[in-house]
This record gives sequence, C-alpha cells and structure tokens, in this order.
Amino acid sequence: MSAQLKQQFTQRIVELQKRIDNIHQDFADGRPADWSEQASERENDEVLNALESEAKVEIQLLSNAITRIDNGHYGYCQTCGDTINPARLAVQPAAIKCINCAD
Repeated sequence: MSAQLKQQFTQRIVELQKRIDNIHQDFADGRPADWSEQASERENDEVLNALESEAKVEIQLLSNAITRIDNGHYGYCQTCGDTINPARLAVQPAAIKCINCAD
C-alpha cells in the first residue's frame, strides 16, 4: 500500500509541477500593450500567483508525506503518536495530525 501511495503522491507532484510550469509560461508570454487589457491581466496574474503558491505548498506537503512513508511514520499523528483515521487520510492524504490533535 505504501508503494501505491508514494506513486499517487509522486504523480500528483508531477501534475502540480506542470501547472506551475504553465503559469511560468503564461508570465513569460508577456502582456498586451492595451492599458485596459493590462488591468485585466494584472487581476489574472494575482490569481495565477495564488494558484502557484497553493501548488508549491501542496508539493511540499506531499513530499513530506513521501518522506514519512519512507521512514515508517506515515499515518501516525505527529503530536500524540496515535494512528490517523484512514478516512481522514483519504480526504487529506498529507495529514500529520489525528482529528483530535488537529482541532
């Protein structure tokens, strides 16, 4: 099961990195000369920056989860040491705390 999780997490990291690469390409394509279009593009840039930040955070969380899998610590709460409910991990695969400690 851990090998399957690592594969899923790695695949998601690759997808997120592609998203980041696409965002960088969009920025590299430049901006239109028209002022009204530039204003609209600036709003778009803010959204792209937010998406890039979220992707980077998720990549880090998944990378940390892979490390925990390798170390045999995946699925255990980092606060109390109890196992994290599999239903919680299904929804939040990079969870580091059980539901009690996360509250």
